[in-house]
Amino acid sequence: MTEFCSTCRAMRGEPQVEGQGTFSEELRSFRKGGGSHDPRPTVGIVGGAGRMGSWFAELMERQGFTVLRSDLGTELTPQAMAVRCDVVVVSVPIAETLKVIREIGPLLPENGLLMDLTSVKKAPLEAMLGHSAAQVVGLHPLLGPEGGFNSGGRVVVCPGRGESGLSWITQVLQQSGLTPVYLDAEEHDRMMGLIQGANHFSTLALALAVNRSGFEVSNLSRCATETFRERLERIRFMMEQPVELFGSLLMDNPAAAEFSEQYLEGARGLLEIIVTKDKQAFSNLFASLRETFDSDKK
Repeated sequence: MTEFCSTCRAMRGEPQVEGQGTFSEELRSFRKGGGSHDPRPTVGIVGGAGRMGSWFAELMERQGFTVLRSDLGTELTPQAMAVRCDVVVVSVPIAETLKVIREIGPLLPENGLLMDLTSVKKAPLEAMLGHSAAQVVGLHPLLGPEGGFNSGGRVVVCPGRGESGLSWITQVLQQSGLTPVYLDAEEHDRMMGLIQGANHFSTLALALAVNRSGFEVSNLSRCATETFRERLERIRFMMEQPVELFGSLLMDNPAAAEFSEQYLEGARGLLEIIVTKDKQAFSNLFASLRETFDSDKK
């Protein structure tokens, strides 16, 4: 498990390590052009024309950073971009992430910063630590690219190596109105197996039930309660997204299958109670669940 640095300790109210310089100060020593007096790092984004890459590029540009983008349709290659940048962010599909990290990681100096934006954190973080001498931070924005700034949106931050890089990205996120949430990479992936995996699994399962019901969606909407209407809107929103997005969320994080199986096991047990009309078992189930969710309020 990664040891949290002083920035993380500060967020938890613990003492910080004295004498840490700013990330800009550390980057100044190797900035391209040598004599530049601008302490702000140049940020490069692999996948910078994609949805999340574009979102992150705008976040950086809003704070005055120079941003270079490399993508499938750009002349600038990831390798050529990496050697020109102080901070490099990998924002490509999970299936391509490790390959990209292996290619560009060795190109960054020790006082540079390498980050990724994938929704799975353990494998990318290990790859960045293993294939680069740079400082390393894993990020997972808990909002879609349509999410605005200064909205209080949260971004999971997984510390990898180096304190000044972590401090710098923390300040960037906070100044953009976003809230950093510090997690160990393995804990993050386990949580996302439930938060994203089982969650999207249940939404797709409901969509399948609607599809097989024989009812027209328009008729269901006309008669729907507010709660069911919200579920239908969630399904519609999901169907408007790239299929690769949800395929990746469900298949690239091993914990997604684990928690989806737990969801199925719970559903089978609930169905057995309903079919047998076991009201006492249903009451016991409710009592157990109330205890779980009531404790969350304390």
